[in-house]
Amino acid sequence: MGKTSALDQFRKRVLQHSLFPPCELGEALKRFGFLQADPIRCPARAQDLILRHRVKNYRAGDLEHRYPELELEECFLYAYGFGGKELWQLIHPKTDKPLTRAEQQVLELVDRYGPMHPKQLASHMGNTRSRNAWGGVSRTVKMTLDALHSRGALRVSHREKGVRLYASSAPMQQTLTPEERFQKITLAALDSIGPTTRKFLLAEIAHYHFLMPQASARRQSLQKMLHSGQIRAEAIHSVEYIYLNDTPCQHRIPDRVRLLAPFDPLVRDRTRFEHLWEWSYRFEAYTPATKRKMGYYAMPVLWQQQVIGWANANVASDRLRVHFEYVNKRPRDPKYRKAAKQEVAALARFLKLGECTWQASI
Repeated sequence: MGKTSALDQFRKRVLQHSLFPPCELGEALKRFGFLQADPIRCPARAQDLILRHRVKNYRAGDLEHRYPELELEECFLYAYGFGGKELWQLIHPKTDKPLTRAEQQVLELVDRYGPMHPKQLASHMGNTRSRNAWGGVSRTVKMTLDALHSRGALRVSHREKGVRLYASSAPMQQTLTPEERFQKITLAALDSIGPTTRKFLLAEIAHYHFLMPQASARRQSLQKMLHSGQIRAEAIHSVEYIYLNDTPCQHRIPDRVRLLAPFDPLVRDRTRFEHLWEWSYRFEAYTPATKRKMGYYAMPVLWQQQVIGWANANVASDRLRVHFEYVNKRPRDPKYRKAAKQEVAALARFLKLGECTWQASI
């Protein structure tokens, strides 16, 4: 098998793993196992932009609206996002460190009154501020809520206009050893990201040092999983990839254009992205405007099985405007322009803007 065909087949495997045929929201979330979230809305939040390619008739905000009925938990796997109850119970508890006085007070208030908005808690506890982990200053109530959520003592009940409301979480006891938990978390990360490099995978799950403090122990545990056949490793063009030992998907990738979120599973691993499509994508939302090369929220453009460039989209006066850029030249295939227009129209519907409320520079 030649190198080119090996890379083509691997690219197809990555696409098929992530871009499964559109299904219902609950089924799509089970297929993901974990879905990364991001608060930036340009033109929509990352979790919504990711789901719109995998869920039938999905509209921006559907996940937040239906969250309470979907048996989901907001949690941190390799990033902050949404996972199922089993993942939540696998990750927690993270510590048996004694609760602080403020944490005990918050838990007592939530137990007494039920899910509470941070402002409601502040009315009981005051609006004091404390130094946060980044050297800045945050409201003490918010920091306490985040700490309790991180350790698993509180869970996100639902959101109101994007603000998390917290409820008490049932006490959890682990029957698995720390290494067993670490390995199951590794499998969950691989299921979400898809085939990835050893370096990227270990960096993504380094957060679980509370289970296995030594980096060498985490590397050895990953090697054990390879030896046992739980996961596989394969070199593609001298780049080693690790992936789940499962049956590859065989569905066809439609000939269509897709605007991908910067945190889409197909985009997140930048090394894999560059290997598959031979150019470097940059997320520049936190880059000074004068130094940006692609734009504030550049969305990679997937055409058939190639990522050929990026697009910037924004909504002003209830009208969507999308500007396309290309790594090389725009595809000459006349089907491409039609497909690009269809994708922009679909993005407008997803944003609930209605028909003929968009324009595109293709």
